[in-house]
Amino acid sequence: QKPIGRAVSMPKGLALGGIASLGITVAGAAVIAKLLETERVGESMVGYAVMVLLLGSSFSGTWISQRRIKRRLLLVSLLSGGIYFALLLSITALFFGGQYEAVGVTGLLILGGSGTALLLAGRIGRGVERKKRRRVTC
Repeated sequence: QKPIGRAVSMPKGLALGGIASLGITVAGAAVIAKLLETERVGESMVGYAVMVLLLGSSFSGTWISQRRIKRRLLLVSLLSGGIYFALLLSITALFFGGQYEAVGVTGLLILGGSGTALLLAGRIGRGVERKKRRRVTC
């Protein structure tokens, strides 16, 4: 492919992905809180909603980072998931006094979202390659 110079640097792309992940997490938490307030979702379903939220925000942040950086997709996926995980741990330390709960499950969900974005990124841009047929003349 011909380079067109629209890729951003690794730190800038990872920062954009981390900000997007965090923004989606905050917006999703607000939606879940509103659904709890209006009693459309029971308290027993909050855990499942948070799981979907973590998967979705990790996927979205990784996807945005990959689309911006456009190279070294495996490294970008791992770093984007790691940055999002570190942000969540630092927020927990800041607001909840470091009482970590379900850190392993959260890490696995973030890894799953980032891994899904990586798997899907490998499929993008690949068209169906058609072989040229040789005409056989007798």
